[in-house]
Amino acid sequence: MTAAPGPDHTLRASDPVQIGPYRLLGRLGSGGMGRVYLGRSMTGQLAAVKVLHDQLAEDQLFRSRFVRELDVASRISGRFSAAVLGSSGLRDEHLWLATEYVPGPSVLEAVEASGPLDTETVLALCLGLLGALETIHSAGVIHRDLKPSNVLLAADGPRVIDFGISAAVDTTRLTATNVAVGTPGYMSPELIRGGTEVGPSSDVFALGCTLAFAATGVSPFVGANAVETAFRVIREDPDLTGLPEEIASLVEPCLQKEPERRPSIDALIKTLPAAETDRISRLLAHGQWLPAHIQRQTLEHEGRALAWDGARQSSPQTVLQDWPLPTDDDTRSLFAPRAATPDEAQPTDPSTVVLNGSAPVPAPLALPAPPSLGTFGPPPGSGPPYVPGTTDRDEPEPGPMDEVSMRTHTALLPADTPPLPRIPRRGWLRWVPAFRGKVRK
Repeated sequence: MTAAPGPDHTLRASDPVQIGPYRLLGRLGSGGMGRVYLGRSMTGQLAAVKVLHDQLAEDQLFRSRFVRELDVASRISGRFSAAVLGSSGLRDEHLWLATEYVPGPSVLEAVEASGPLDTETVLALCLGLLGALETIHSAGVIHRDLKPSNVLLAADGPRVIDFGISAAVDTTRLTATNVAVGTPGYMSPELIRGGTEVGPSSDVFALGCTLAFAATGVSPFVGANAVETAFRVIREDPDLTGLPEEIASLVEPCLQKEPERRPSIDALIKTLPAAETDRISRLLAHGQWLPAHIQRQTLEHEGRALAWDGARQSSPQTVLQDWPLPTDDDTRSLFAPRAATPDEAQPTDPSTVVLNGSAPVPAPLALPAPPSLGTFGPPPGSGPPYVPGTTDRDEPEPGPMDEVSMRTHTALLPADTPPLPRIPRRGWLRWVPAFRGKVRK
């Protein structure tokens, strides 16, 4: 499962609206064990909510194991691992897990979009993953499914997700349809064989495979199918063609077939020279470890999550599209006169016009101009107030009453306008009760 925004983000009618304390906003991805949603709590906490498939929830052995594993995983609070915020109980209808939402592409998405990562970025990724595994193993948890899609590239460092789930699946030996225990290209030989003694060295093997993929874009044990890939993991040497020497010195010891021959997390941290480790750790500490194109992807994920939240609040089934904002040229073009196209023939007859490229229609008849009623100025008193005792006034001295000097609010009536009809006078006292009957009619 992945926790980065994908193309299929719209919630469906079959998707739940609320899981635990989280209101679901959109889909983040899906995998063999379930579906991942973006959720927001009432306190404003964004979370990647992973809802497992129903066949997993119906298995009581898996359910009890899942709750125990997540109880341990919830105590992991390292910087390079996504913190567990909550999970379902034994009696909940859906089996779910909520971890902190990390905006940013996974290693798999970044490599598929832009090619292998540069050496400096891979070294920083290695230090971050070593710190995450150190925290996870100190809590007594084995990840069992460390792979490029389970490592997110955040601005302040990589994040490992989905620890604890694979442990529960592997322990219960589920054989249900569409349930993947792991990814063959990143599983250790002892995990593929199904051995009971699976320890921290299994995650070290997966770390070497993940770093090799980040630096070359290809898994070191890639095969035509899952069976061939698993056979190569158990029997054949890894293909490290194109791997930089600095990365190869870290990856080769991790890919040993025997678990006891693989280095520990602490030994891997000390493999790099002290000066190189100090420089890379400084880039991680200050959020300068990612190249510019991946930083842009991280910002896009942050903006997309905010857009999903607004769309989900208005309508659960709203399909959000990325419409470009209008530029100044686009705005000006809305009000600019449209130029005639060659298909729009200009009318030769002045009595016809063309509307929107249609057939010519007769032009409207011109109405006669109304008679001129004179020119009138502003109403009196519209200028600045007059101060007594001063002689400098803006208003001119009163002149003869002509239509130019006279100022009025209404138009002058022509001289031949007939007078208004006379309304007969009626005494109003006749309607007063005290004078009723006493006033002459």
